[in-house]
Parts: sequence; C-alpha cells; structure tokens
Amino acid sequence: MIRFQKVKFRNFGSFGNNGTEIHLDRHRTTLVSGMNGHGKSFALLDSITFALFGKPFRKINIPQLVNSINEKDCYVEVFFSIGDDNYVVHRGVKPKKFEIYKNEELIDQNAKAKDYQKMLEENILKMNYKSFTQVVILGSSSFVPFMQLSAADRREVIEDVLDIQVFSDMNTVLKTRVSLKKEELKDLENKSELLKSKIELLEKHIASLKEEDENKVTSLLEELETTESTVDSYEKEVTSLLIEQNDLIKKSGNVDKVRSDLSKYENMKKIIQQTHDKNVKKIQDIERMDKCPSCTQSVPEVVKADLITKFETKREELSRGLEDISIQIKEQNEALDELREYSAKSKDVHDQIVKKRSEVESSKKYSTKLRKEVAEIQKKTCETDQTENSTSLKKYKKEMADVKDERTQFKEDALLLGAVGNLLKDTGIKSKIIRHYLPIMNKLINKYLTDMGFFAQFTLDENFNETIKSRHRDQFSYMSFSEGEKMRIDLALLLAWREIARLKNSANTNLLILDEVFDSSLDTVGTDEFLKLMHVLSANTNVFVISHKSDQLVDKFDNQITFVKKGNFSKLTG
Repeated sequence: MIRFQKVKFRNFGSFGNNGTEIHLDRHRTTLVSGMNGHGKSFALLDSITFALFGKPFRKINIPQLVNSINEKDCYVEVFFSIGDDNYVVHRGVKPKKFEIYKNEELIDQNAKAKDYQKMLEENILKMNYKSFTQVVILGSSSFVPFMQLSAADRREVIEDVLDIQVFSDMNTVLKTRVSLKKEELKDLENKSELLKSKIELLEKHIASLKEEDENKVTSLLEELETTESTVDSYEKEVTSLLIEQNDLIKKSGNVDKVRSDLSKYENMKKIIQQTHDKNVKKIQDIERMDKCPSCTQSVPEVVKADLITKFETKREELSRGLEDISIQIKEQNEALDELREYSAKSKDVHDQIVKKRSEVESSKKYSTKLRKEVAEIQKKTCETDQTENSTSLKKYKKEMADVKDERTQFKEDALLLGAVGNLLKDTGIKSKIIRHYLPIMNKLINKYLTDMGFFAQFTLDENFNETIKSRHRDQFSYMSFSEGEKMRIDLALLLAWREIARLKNSANTNLLILDEVFDSSLDTVGTDEFLKLMHVLSANTNVFVISHKSDQLVDKFDNQITFVKKGNFSKLTG
C-alpha cells in the first residue's frame, strides 16, 4: 500500500517562495476550501500529479506551473511510504530537476528521464497517470470519468487496479522478442540462402575439378596404354631383330679366316704368276738364243725345241694353276662379299636394335612419368578432404547445419512464444482474471450506488461496456443519466476500484481527493449519502474534499484547511 504523507512545494502556481507543506495522512477527512483562483487545485491536484508523473492534473503547460512573479526555483516534493521504505520524489522547473530518494538515498538515475519515470511508475508506484486519476482523484474539471474513457483506457485502468498490467508489459516485451525473432529468422533465412548458394557453387567447382581430373586421368591412362602397347611392340621388334642378328652372325661365319685364305691365294697367285712369267721369258729367250751362253756353242734346234717343250709344259701347268687359283680367289672374294653383306646387315640390325631399345627405354620412362601423374591426381582426389575447397565446403555445410538447428530452435521458440502470446493476450490470462473479479466489481459498484440512493442494476462485461437496468427492467446507458446520476456512478466506480485495489494490494493508497464533486452535480440527498459513505471507508483512507460549500459541509469533516490569496501569492491557513 502507498501511504502518502505530505506534499511540499515552492514557487508553484500562485504559491510564492516561502514554501507550503500539506500533510496528507493526519486526518481521515479534510475539507479544502477557498475562493476560486486561491490555489486549492494547484495545492492538492496539480502538485501531486506533477511530482509523480511530470504533468499537472489540469490542462496546464509545464512552464505555466512556475510562479509568474518569481519565475524560477519551482519545485514540488511528495513524501510517501511503501511498507518499510520511505520515498521522496523531487521534481522542479527552472532549473529542471527530477530525483527519487529511497530511505534518504538517491536512486541511480538512468540516462533518459523517460526511463527514470518508467521505473517510478512500474517498479515503485505500480500505477500510471490514468489509473492514479481513476483511483485517487475525482475532479470536476479535467477529470475524465471511467465511463467516458476509451475501451483501451478502461482496460488499462482495470489492469492497473487488478495489478495485471504486468501481463500487458510482458506481452509488449513478447511482441518485441517475436519481432526480433522474426528479424533473426529473416537473417537466418538470408544466411541459409547465402550458404546454400556458396555450397552449390563450391560443389559445382569441386565437381568440375574432379571431372577435369577424371578426364585428365582417363586421357593419361589412354596415353599410358598406347605407350605400353608401343613398348610391347618395340620389345617384340627387338626380340625379332635379335633373332635376325644372331642368324646373320651365324651366316657371316669367320670373315678373318676367309680374308686370310684370300690373302694366301692372292700371294700364291702372285708367285705362280711370277713363275709363269719367268717361264714365258725363258721360252722367249730360248727361241731367240743361237748360242749357249756358257760355252758359246750353237744350240741345235732340237735342243731348243726340247727346252721350249719343257718350259711350255711347265707354263701350261702354271697357267692352269693360275686359272685354278683365280677361281679360288674369286670364290673367296664372293664368299667375303657375302660375309660382308651379312655383317653389314648384322650391323644395320644392331643399329635398329639399339634404336629400338632406346625407344623402349624412352617409352618406359614416359610410362613411368604418366603413372606418376596418374598417381598424383588420384592421390589428390583421395586427399580432397584436405584441400582448401573441401575445407571451405565442410565449413559451409557445418554452418548450414548450425543454421538449420537454429531455425529448428527458432520454430520451437516460435511455437512457445505463440503459446505464451495467446496466454498474454487480452483474451488469455488477463481475461480469466478479469472474469474472476467482474462479479466482485459489479457487486461493489452496485453496493456503493445503493448506498448513495441510486437504485439501478449496473453491470460491466468483459469489454467494460456497461448495462444499466432500472427496477422496471428498462435498459439505459451511462449517457442517458443526469449529471448528478453520472456523478454517483463515477463515485461508485472510483470507490469500487479503490476497494479492488485494496484487496489486490496493487494501486492501493490512503489518499482520496474529490474536487468540487459536491458543488454542482450531487444533490442534497446524494451529498448526504456520499458523506455517510466516506465515514465507512477504510480507516487507512485520508479523504480530501475540495469545495466552495464550506459553510454547509464544515461540520461533516474532521479537519478543514483554507487557501487565501494575499497580494499575488496564495497561502495556506488552518
């Protein structure tokens, strides 16, 4: 319960620099009197609402709250307690000031005054301006009766009275969270699409590289197969040439022996030719010889003939020997030519063998190179997981999995938030609480109406629309009644909200201020009934009634204070 103790102000409205202090908890009922313009409303209505909510009760601009004579040092202080804690709210204009003290210690101020005010309303007072003016103040000027509030404002007042505004606050927070979740989900969707594109592009790139490697391996293997086939063909040719070479070597035989024999035959032919030539010369010499060269005797023809016959026989033998040896030489030369031809062929075959073997070695080296290239490509393919592209792909896929998990969690959160949202809607928990308290509210309203001599059945529904039925069951609306009857309804509602607040210990306070409610709208009967009603209010209630009818009401109150104006400044007396 908020127990207001006093309000102090200086240079506020028509009040001067001396300072004014009004105690709010000393008397159960206090009559506030004074002529128009003497500061009654400034002192009680505007000062308290300005200190608590930063704006006056009446429609007055903030600069107009500063005393027009002194024009500075305007301040208001409200003292109240909640439980064992004592609070002071200090608010000023020229200079601007807003401070909250708890047990004489300044509560840390936020960077924004708006947040500081929000903390005061939500964490300390537990009510805002609308609920305060519906539960604490009933004025005849700028006061808007509950029944003339919009549906949203009616609900806000009831929620504050029932202390269920927290559900609306939670719903606001929830909506913010849902909005943030939607933004986060949108970011996740965008991230998912981006990762999907990256993965697709990288997979295509990796597939392209893999296909390129596979095509390269296929090409290399085909080339390797061709090379190995060529090697096999060359090796077969080498084998065939080796066989041919061996055959030629066998056919060529011993060339040196043939050459040696040919040399012998040629030497023999030379010797025989020389001997043959000598015999021919001797025959010629014998034919020309007349005398014996030794004895100088004449040589007979018979002797010459015998000698010539002898040498001719030998010459013929030598001629036949020359023919035979020439045949042998010819045969040897022919054999040597054949052997030389075989040897040349053998050399050619050897050269071909060397060349083919060189080509075989070169092809084998090329095959080894091709196998190495194939092995390197296959190794690179096997080690794809270690490449930069594959590492990036794994990273993207992991991020995609994380995003998927987050999206799944978001969807679960969305379901949970949706369920919580349904509970926090006006049709959720609050509706159930309101339905629970509606009968109590209606009962209290009708009780207070009856106590004030207003005999009609007043009922509020869940949307706070009224149904008013007379004894004859005629149905009316709030606007159907006279101003006095409306005032009775407004008073009944105010007292009902206060009682509900007291029961709920939410917007529960000791202070009740009524501004000129007896001066115009209430008739004599209504006034008497309400005065009786005031005295049966809780003993913890301190009622202040502002009225011009002080002479008619003074004996009805425990205390009276009067405001007078001397010169240009208002002053409290009594």
